[in-house]
Formats: sequence, structure tokens, C-alpha cells
Amino acid sequence: MRGIPFRDFLIEHFGSVPSALYFTAWDDYAVSLSGWDDPDWILVTHENNQPLTLRGRGPLRLVERDYADRDTENLREFNDWLWMIRSIEAKW
Repeated sequence: MRGIPFRDFLIEHFGSVPSALYFTAWDDYAVSLSGWDDPDWILVTHENNQPLTLRGRGPLRLVERDYADRDTENLREFNDWLWMIRSIEAKW
């Protein structure tokens, strides 16, 4: 996977890390989440050197880079990911 640290993306585009973000996906899933001032999230744009597509849960996908001390055997595939992101809005 290839992308950029999500925290860096937020600072570049919003000037700082917003208190909350509103995500909308291509399947019309929408959610508001806070606590993104965390370097462990990557905004993924490519997988296997190819841009993400909707079929590949793209065009943008948020993936946690480090599961810390959690047992990865207990994590379901894509359990802690946001995918098919269509828009990201800052909530101050």
C-alpha cells in the first residue's frame, strides 16, 4: 500500500487537525469521527503500484499502520479501516 500520513494530509489541507471529521463513502455510508491527531493512520491511494478503484475499496482508504499491543488474530479484515471515501469534511 502507498499513501500519505493522514495527520499530515489534515494539516496540509485544513491548517491543523480538526476536532472531528465527517466522512462520506461512495456507497452513501456517512460517519463523523474525532481523534485523528494520530500518526498511525495512513490515507492510502495505491495498492500493488496501482491506484485504488471502487472495486478495491478506493479511491481513498484510511488504514491504521500500527495495531500496537492488540492481538491481530482477533482483528477481522478491514475492521478498523474506512474505505471508498468520497469526501472528508472538517468539523470545528
